[in-house]
Amino acid sequence: MIRQGSPVLLLAAATAAAGCLTHQYRSRPRVAVVDGDPIVQMKRPGEFPTVMKPSLVAPDQHSDPPDEDSRILGLTVGAIPRAYPIGLLDRFEVVNDAVPELSFVVARCALTAITAVYDRRVGKHVLEFQNSGALWRDTLVLRDRSTGTLWSAATGRALHGPLAGQRLRPIPAVVTRAGDWQRVFPASLTMDLDKDTSEPLFMRIYGASRWQGISGRKTADPRHKPKEEVFAVGEEDEALAFTAGEIEAAGGVETTLRGEPISIYWDAALEALRAYGPEGDERAVVPMFWFAASRHYARVKTLVGIR
Repeated sequence: MIRQGSPVLLLAAATAAAGCLTHQYRSRPRVAVVDGDPIVQMKRPGEFPTVMKPSLVAPDQHSDPPDEDSRILGLTVGAIPRAYPIGLLDRFEVVNDAVPELSFVVARCALTAITAVYDRRVGKHVLEFQNSGALWRDTLVLRDRSTGTLWSAATGRALHGPLAGQRLRPIPAVVTRAGDWQRVFPASLTMDLDKDTSEPLFMRIYGASRWQGISGRKTADPRHKPKEEVFAVGEEDEALAFTAGEIEAAGGVETTLRGEPISIYWDAALEALRAYGPEGDERAVVPMFWFAASRHYARVKTLVGIR
């Protein structure tokens, strides 16, 4: 029996599990090949749980309120701020939610540490998303129920299907600690799915390991360590990637993305990052492991030499 207090045995067990998943990845059906990389169907669509209408409650009504140091995704759309515990998102990777005049999806891929929010409106249609059970570049692939189109959780790009080539609009959000979020937004509601809000042990072990997803592919870009968490502001096929430490130390950075000015600031109250375009419009800042950033964008600009 493996005891919870034995990290060596836990790591060995998790390594064996990762090896099993890699074998499955190589043997599973290929749905399509996009930009040279396969969309791999690991499970049937709908086999992984998807949340269609989450319950959001006040902290004192929560079935398992996250502790102060637990990470949450914080969102300020609509009249009342809302928080989505990362531990719940690790268990329910796709959450469809809405406020008046805006329908959105929260997507979490624990393999790549991507946590993103996208507008569910495409043209005149409001899409409902589910976990497709597929991976592309080791990253969660979303599937919209109405057309069956497959979408990247990393960029909101439609990879395959009737809407291929479309992009979902990213919505700014922050990953921060629950205590900081509650102090800044005391009226915030928190997603409650009547499940454990702590981050799963296996994912914590994975985060500390050298694995770069389950495909076996490894990044060759040495500008950051493969599993270092970076934050990406993306535009089409180009992104600016930086670490929290770089921005906190500098206080803020002025640079460009696709020829347009962009400003990045450290929000000291939330201990989180914010980015703004030339008109003062807030841009989505998406956390992800460096190996994912280096694979999802054709060009990735870093802050080396920029101050």
